[in-house]
Amino acid sequence: MAVAKPVKPGTHADKSKRKRVHDSADDAKVLHKKAKLDTSISASKHAAKSDLTAAKTKGTKRNAALIQDITAKWEKLRHPDTTAAQRIDIVHEILNQVQGRVADLAMSHTASRVIQACAKHGNETDLKALLAEAAPRVVDLAKSSYGHFLLCKLISAATKAQFPEILKMFKGHIAQLLRHPCGAAVIDDLYNEATRKQQDAMAAELYGREYVLFSGEAKRLPELMKELPAAKQKAVLRNMAQHAIPIMEKALVDPPLVHRMLAEYIAASPGRSVSEAVQLLSGPPLVRLVHTKEGAQVACAVITYGTAKDRKKAIKGLAGQADSIFKMAQDEFGHVVLLCILDTVDDTALLKKQILPELHSNLSELIKSKFGRRIILQLLHPNQQKYVPLHLQHMAHPPPKPASGFEILEDQEHKGDTLGGSKKDNELRRQEILGEGASSFAGLLCKACKLNAADMLRDPQACDVIVEVAQAGNSGVLTTHHSCAVHDVRQAIAQAATPVPLISPKAGEEEHVLMSYFSSRAVRRLIVASSHHASGDGAITDFPALLWEAALKGRCQQWLGTHAEKILAALATCNHSKISKAMEVELQPILGKSVEQWAADFVQHGSEVSKLPTKKGIKKHSVSQF
Repeated sequence: MAVAKPVKPGTHADKSKRKRVHDSADDAKVLHKKAKLDTSISASKHAAKSDLTAAKTKGTKRNAALIQDITAKWEKLRHPDTTAAQRIDIVHEILNQVQGRVADLAMSHTASRVIQACAKHGNETDLKALLAEAAPRVVDLAKSSYGHFLLCKLISAATKAQFPEILKMFKGHIAQLLRHPCGAAVIDDLYNEATRKQQDAMAAELYGREYVLFSGEAKRLPELMKELPAAKQKAVLRNMAQHAIPIMEKALVDPPLVHRMLAEYIAASPGRSVSEAVQLLSGPPLVRLVHTKEGAQVACAVITYGTAKDRKKAIKGLAGQADSIFKMAQDEFGHVVLLCILDTVDDTALLKKQILPELHSNLSELIKSKFGRRIILQLLHPNQQKYVPLHLQHMAHPPPKPASGFEILEDQEHKGDTLGGSKKDNELRRQEILGEGASSFAGLLCKACKLNAADMLRDPQACDVIVEVAQAGNSGVLTTHHSCAVHDVRQAIAQAATPVPLISPKAGEEEHVLMSYFSSRAVRRLIVASSHHASGDGAITDFPALLWEAALKGRCQQWLGTHAEKILAALATCNHSKISKAMEVELQPILGKSVEQWAADFVQHGSEVSKLPTKKGIKKHSVSQF
């Protein structure tokens, strides 16, 4: 083992060693001072935090004994054995104790619940006293984690005569509170309880300060913009943008008032402002908009006016929660957003990955859903008014909007540009979404119709779906890849009518397909459609022969006097000579006249029935309409 040589004093090596030792000592002193300084800073921060906490809880600590006392009375107040008279007495005792300190106590978790119980069980005088104490500090209470619950309780418990006073409490603070999470919840309850005129007055505060100061009948933004000059219109939109942008940045888009503001703002704003709003709303916040009419309008605008990147973010945000697409499909307004997506988005691969899987797994429920079936029918027969009402079609397809701001409206270079839009052909998009193969959307739909033909024909919602599938959709969209599956559906419909019906079905038994109201109407539609199409274009020209051979041949007599008569009349006029001759042989001896004349009289009689006087505005449907 080598032994270190001793260092001679005064040499260069000795000086270097002493310097290193001295530097190490200096470093240790610096580190010690720094640690001491950090400790003092940490202590000062801790002290400041403690002072802040103490300041926040000062009122609560000051009222600790009071809170403990009223909490004991609250336990008795909410006990189920306490009578109504006893509750009134307890409420009066509590309110006498907390008089003048309601706003401070409402900031406490327990005390807030006690005062809420007083608002719930108290009389009109008690409620008036609580409102009087809450009014001066309404903004502080609305922004408080516990205080805002008291305001929500007061709003729900207020009488019709007291509600205008509550509105006055919030006048001038609507926009401010909508930008706060707790305040937005209070404004949400206030807006839901208000009348239409009161809602218009609340929304008018977002248009500008002058609409808060000057009272008068408030108007909706489209009506207001028609009366204002161009300069005032820009000022209104600037004011709305100042309120809307922070709300969208914080994703506080739950209240219906926010939905209305965004819908009006996007509809009235120029393209540049709309693009900014679309970028802020694309993503998870969009799913919280689709359950109201105005919110669905905003969501459709985001999809329509957004870029491909915006649409991708929006679709991923909508599909980010479990069963969110299925819930949207069954929602009164949410399904309109899905219609917009399927009609607008060019990236069908994204749709197959994010949207269609949930529709596949819940196909049987969608077929029988009042709103969910519209998604299927829109793919099979787009923009058909009897399936999707006209006002919903307009909502799903917002009008084109110029991609320009106010400052370049007259610029010819940008005058023809529009936001969003689609480049892919509509028929090609439908084909890609419906897909090919047994596992595609169209393949699964045909399979469901084949296996459940009888049930779907009887169902008032599903009967339209199976009729469109049997017709191969508009323009024969299903014949390209699913012609055999469509033919199987037609055969299944004919086979569903094969069993001999019972004149009086037993309890719990389904009515025969040809005797049921909805199914007989659906079968008649298929027969009428077969006579309107030329052979060879994917039409259902083979359906009358399938139905005749399976269910009607040799049995025409037993269907007379039932809903099946309309089917026989349609067959007699479907331009199928063999069927007409066979029906003539079976029915003429019974009818006493030709089948053609009977069918004509049948239709004419139905038309006369439709002209009969109506009672209380209820229209009598003719047999020919069914």
